[in-house]
Amino acid sequence: MRFSEILTAAAVAALVAAPAASNPLSRILAKSGLTPQDTNIMREAEQSLLTAAQDGKRANWANPDSGAHGEVQVAGREGDCVLLQHQAFVKDDQTPKEVRRKFCPSEGKWLLSQ
Repeated sequence: MRFSEILTAAAVAALVAAPAASNPLSRILAKSGLTPQDTNIMREAEQSLLTAAQDGKRANWANPDSGAHGEVQVAGREGDCVLLQHQAFVKDDQTPKEVRRKFCPSEGKWLLSQ
């Protein structure tokens, strides 16, 4: 595993406040070519949707430093939980990296759920 992959996996694990072993996003992103800065920008886009989650609502994000960009969309609900669908692109690669994540409210915060 390259050093940059290790850093990305560690950054994503810290960002989502869940163990990396139970979070497939960290494994996906570690192999995706996205940088820790990309994942921070993605998380900001997620948070903007969680505060007013409406089905179909979208948030675009872009990192001019890395050339990565993408979109996150509210894909639905499961009870009080919100499903978010990510589509991300790294510089010079038009193959989307896709992942769906579920967030549930807990004590006034949105927590990643399994």
